[in-house]
Amino acid sequence: MIPSSLLHFGMVQGRLTQSPPGCLQWFPQESWQDEFNTASDIGVNYIELIAEVKHNVENPIWTNDGISEIKQLVRSNNLTLHALCNDYIVEHSFLDERTIQQNIKLLEQVKKLGIEKYIMPFFESSELTMDNMQEYVDPLRKIAKVAHSGNITVCLETILTGKELIDLLSLIDYPNVKAVYDTGNRVAFGHDLAGDIRLLSDYIAHVHIKDKNSDNENVLLGTGLVNFENVFDALHDINYSGPFTFETVRGSNPIETAKYNISLVSFFKQNAELSV
Repeated sequence: MIPSSLLHFGMVQGRLTQSPPGCLQWFPQESWQDEFNTASDIGVNYIELIAEVKHNVENPIWTNDGISEIKQLVRSNNLTLHALCNDYIVEHSFLDERTIQQNIKLLEQVKKLGIEKYIMPFFESSELTMDNMQEYVDPLRKIAKVAHSGNITVCLETILTGKELIDLLSLIDYPNVKAVYDTGNRVAFGHDLAGDIRLLSDYIAHVHIKDKNSDNENVLLGTGLVNFENVFDALHDINYSGPFTFETVRGSNPIETAKYNISLVSFFKQNAELSV
């Protein structure tokens, strides 16, 4: 397996496969094994696993045989296991005790895989705001405690501003609870990306790369509102050394789109390093 220090690029599960119409975040139940082979071929270092509602039962992460198969695919393709995103909470309120228990059970499976980052997107059914922030603190402490026992960093993605997110992390007060920085979502929320990144320098543990337009639609990298030159300059300024996970549109050919994404991000990353 690849040491974390050498990781460069990851791909959210399902983004190397064409999805059903109108479906963005999707577990590719019929082709999930193939994505590991494809990732290795195009220079992706890891697949960011997802758990979601529609194909929750079929997801191999819930069984010991499935865990074994995932590990074997990772080994045979010289990949690693780095992150999992629990999209289940987008459709089920995190404040419901049943959803908290789903997270705890999922974390136990994540521990078996040796995954380092547990991504929690607090949108839609679990939207976390300044008005309800306090309600999330104790449940997130429960999650943080379980994750800590497996050396897992819990990475939160919210609509909060950088300052508000720092306030939330201070209230939770667990060293293994950090932030996801998603370029597309942050620009859609109207945040100053470069300023945000510098403000959150001590808290960013994971980066999602995507682009969005003024209609909040996911678009091909470089064609939307994200100024990637400024983003990578800021990430370089804060000495961010982690990998970059593509959570991008698939385009007409997901594999060719992925190759384009890797090339574009490599360009901006190298430019930021050379501009010092």
